[in-house]
Amino acid sequence: MAIFVTKKINLYLLPLILCCLIAFVQAMKIGYQEPVADALGYVDRAINFAFLPLAETSNGIIVAPLYPGFLSFMMSIDPGVEQAIQCYAAREGGCDVSGLASVYTVQTVLIALETYFCYLAALFLTKRFWLSLSVMILVLIAGRMSEYTTWLITETWAFFGFISFITCLAYALKVKDHFIVFGLMGLGLCIAVLTRPSFLYLVYFLILGIPCYWLFVKKEGAKEILFKTGVFLLPFILFVIPWMFRNYSYHGVFGVSAGYGPYILSERVAYNMMSWTEYAVSFIYWLPDFGDSLSKSLFPAELYQKLDFGYPEGYYKYGNSVMRAEIYEQAATEKERISLLLNGYILPDIVKHIMVTLSLSLRGMWVAKYFGLIGVLALIPGFIQLKKIAGTAPVMFFAFPFFFMVGFNAFVSVSIPRYNVPLVMIYAIAIVLTACSIWKLVQPFLVRR
Repeated sequence: MAIFVTKKINLYLLPLILCCLIAFVQAMKIGYQEPVADALGYVDRAINFAFLPLAETSNGIIVAPLYPGFLSFMMSIDPGVEQAIQCYAAREGGCDVSGLASVYTVQTVLIALETYFCYLAALFLTKRFWLSLSVMILVLIAGRMSEYTTWLITETWAFFGFISFITCLAYALKVKDHFIVFGLMGLGLCIAVLTRPSFLYLVYFLILGIPCYWLFVKKEGAKEILFKTGVFLLPFILFVIPWMFRNYSYHGVFGVSAGYGPYILSERVAYNMMSWTEYAVSFIYWLPDFGDSLSKSLFPAELYQKLDFGYPEGYYKYGNSVMRAEIYEQAATEKERISLLLNGYILPDIVKHIMVTLSLSLRGMWVAKYFGLIGVLALIPGFIQLKKIAGTAPVMFFAFPFFFMVGFNAFVSVSIPRYNVPLVMIYAIAIVLTACSIWKLVQPFLVRR
């Protein structure tokens, strides 16, 4: 019995403690960050947040509810948070960022859990402790998740929800597909949706994907499949749907949020204006860290300068200002603006839009710069090895949500690595498995010497 308990502690508790310790050390090293840009928007919405909005509330529903709700809750239990957020909302300066300490502490715990879940997902898939521990350590070394511990922004909660879902999915695929696991899968993705509504499109695919996988791969009966799919959807029925009805009742829009779609889509559509030569150059220019300098040494400026976020006549600036202004002038409502962008810009040039999506997808995959570059290079050999361990179908289904979101983000937005931070889990698994394969290849030669 004592040996069994010791084994369980080593397998589950010690990695969790390690994640917590390193996450708090990394958070201390980063330090408390002052709310700026998007963070100030969440500050404003936290002050006005209410499930039943007052008539004078004017901030609409452009932001999903979970993060403003979280900040509002922290204000209600911590006077320091309330004072700090009120100060930042007033934009008067001289605010004490240490008042946000409890918010950042909660976010650090969430980041620690996200990293620990990366370990658990790898363990469920491979059943190999040291391999999974190596995955966890690589995620910690990359440090990309920890950057959000002391930043007043939605990433911490969105990624916590998504990675919780992924971990439960790995358990259902390779350990035990109990109905409770499907409920936890739904709850995790529900958290992600209520933080970042773009995850709702992943839910739509999973409504078909889960029954198809359990029917054709697991060979389960229709009754069991419908029950498990229903349990997966239960958190959305309990939490997401009521919020959507709330928005319809008060704002006339049946959705998690509204108003942001044409805002980001107008930025994205502008990139379809690039020439095919610029398109080819973009694969080099958007490489992490060195892509811009390499492009400058290989190509004339007119082939890459419009790809720069900061270039005054670049595609991002054009979409962010000129195109958005034109769309908003021609159409009054969100529905009309989306329709104009789809029918006037995307569908008539759908091939170009899809091709540009490929380039933007790759740009969004360079998470943690060189770590992302190594991870992308390791994807194919890593997944070949993972397929041998876990099977082709489980690996494909496990990886699908990651790459669906990468493609979706690139299809509708300018696709920056920040949107795809959960890829560090996939990269870490691929890098560890590829490194193990390389070691097995070279080990006989080392022994002979």
